[in-house]
Amino acid sequence: MYLRVTTYGFDESRFDEFLVKADATLRDDLKAIAGLESVHSCRIGEGQGMIVATYDSEASAVAAQPRIQAIFGQMAEFMTSPPEVKEGDAVWTM
Repeated sequence: MYLRVTTYGFDESRFDEFLVKADATLRDDLKAIAGLESVHSCRIGEGQGMIVATYDSEASAVAAQPRIQAIFGQMAEFMTSPPEVKEGDAVWTM
């Protein structure tokens, strides 16, 4: 299992609009990415979000990167800072 954690800033005043667009346009695109097992998003502060994505392997995460960047591009109108990514192999799970 391979994890990618992405933090980003977003326009808090448009949060509801952000969620509507994410539900309407991103869900099917994400489901179609080979090797992407799960995506969880959370609010970590005022106008700050974090996404934790789980892939079956590092190779799948690398292969998915162009598509993930395109998906983030669809949400650019809501972003207030560029995404910051950290990633690595899972070393412990429960």
